[in-house]
Amino acid sequence: MRSIWMLAAAAAGLHSAAVADDFESAPEEAPGLSLPATEVAGADFHVHDPVTSDGLMHHYVIESRFGTFRAYGHGALTVRLREVAALETIAKTSQAEVALESVGRGIQEDVGSMMKMATNPVAVVTGIPRGIGHLLGGYRAQAQEISKQASQTLHSDSPSKSDGAHGEVGNRLASQTEHYAKSAADRYLGLTAAERRWYAKLGVDPYTDNDVLHNAVKRLAKVDAAATFGMRFAPVGIPFAGEVNRALDVIYNEDPAVLRKRRHQELAADGLTETEVAVFEKSTLLNPTRQTLLVDVVKALGGVNDRAELLRHAIAVTTEDEMQVFLASLSQLVRFHARQAVAQIIGGVRIPSATLADGRVVVFGAFDAVYWTREVAGYEGALREALAPNTKGRDVYFTGSVSTRARAELERLGWGVHDHTDAELSRS
Repeated sequence: MRSIWMLAAAAAGLHSAAVADDFESAPEEAPGLSLPATEVAGADFHVHDPVTSDGLMHHYVIESRFGTFRAYGHGALTVRLREVAALETIAKTSQAEVALESVGRGIQEDVGSMMKMATNPVAVVTGIPRGIGHLLGGYRAQAQEISKQASQTLHSDSPSKSDGAHGEVGNRLASQTEHYAKSAADRYLGLTAAERRWYAKLGVDPYTDNDVLHNAVKRLAKVDAAATFGMRFAPVGIPFAGEVNRALDVIYNEDPAVLRKRRHQELAADGLTETEVAVFEKSTLLNPTRQTLLVDVVKALGGVNDRAELLRHAIAVTTEDEMQVFLASLSQLVRFHARQAVAQIIGGVRIPSATLADGRVVVFGAFDAVYWTREVAGYEGALREALAPNTKGRDVYFTGSVSTRARAELERLGWGVHDHTDAELSRS
């Protein structure tokens, strides 16, 4: 899959290069250029300077007394800052309680263990190459075979190892299924009622991959089972989007097994096959919060043709970064639909895309800052190729900024460009 995407991007990049002799370079910049002061630094954290970019998203690194955390884009940064605030709340609990002191010691032990993983954790975090190129390509050929590959993966002890994109899909699904069997039952279905209460009090997602916070809440829940105590909660001040808040409300208040059973029925009602439902449920990238969010989104798009394609698109996403951007972009689509109805979801494209009643195509990208880099030019070419040809035009909606050069190139290629749409659509 990756190799096919790289070839498509390279081909599109060569085409763009024939028109434009040079490309922009995404700049490194001080955190304050893209963040308000409250997100640049606080009593217990600061964002590493400089902030790098891949031409679409900022790469943030948060250094805190609880560890060093990476955030791909502003949306992920707000989640991490919320988690740092939650850890600070836990750390400030009454020291009069011996049991709570043990929770505080546990946090410090976890932080120490994380720090031992690297002598220079910031360099390690910033040195990992990341991107969302796979999200911006098409997968029409793969989509035709995904159910077959999924079936082989789920029902065979020796899944197909065939070459090419389809084989890679099968191998990825096999890896996900094996990993799920080993860890997800405990992580996803083993969440206790006491843990859910604490996550709700702290205002964070129970299925975070922040292990320091995850372990701290486990300890708090054990203390909670043995004694009753109070906590002073500092205001976090970093709200989740409305769609995520609604999903979290369900996660906080419902037993995971009961929720899973109801969600299974809803997925089938939405049009997924039993095999697709099984793959959806077993995807390591689709934790219960994300699964609930996706089911809610499909409901919100009632009347839109082929809306179940969004669930299939989610199955095809392969990395944490891409999943975060996919879900944020999907929220943009839902908010747009509340203002101007979309008619049909476009299949075969991972980034949320739809057609309007007049045939115009709309594409949604929750990107921080778009620059016309060689890679971005390649992404555009692959995305345009994946979209069905149309004569009605196409528009792209970005949550963040677009450079002057990127806007000019996109418009030259036939796109209507809308930037800073997050606040606009949120008011709808």
